[in-house]
Amino acid sequence: MYYSSGNYEAFARPRKPEGVDDKSAWFVGSGLASLAGAAFMIRDGRMAGNRITILERLKLPGGALDGIKEPKKGFVIRGGREMEDHFECLWDLFRSVPSLEVDDAACSTSSTG
Repeated sequence: MYYSSGNYEAFARPRKPEGVDDKSAWFVGSGLASLAGAAFMIRDGRMAGNRITILERLKLPGGALDGIKEPKKGFVIRGGREMEDHFECLWDLFRSVPSLEVDDAACSTSSTG
């Protein structure tokens, strides 16, 4: 298994794209890909969250993230199946999502950090 010593994305702070304030984004389905895509568009693409729409046909959002019907508690990933240390993109994304429980902290940190 390959383990790196970090990734470029963890340190990069892209410039705000020209014209992003006049654009919008639409995602079909509220699974992990759409949720991550929206988070990266907000963080790296500097798009305002109210310019992003996620469409879902089911009553419960989340896809393979088991929605727990309590939005303030977030989402649960079944069995922690994506939580291995080498999932750098996932850890990078988690690092940028504010914690609901700890002020001024990310929602999760890697066990290698």
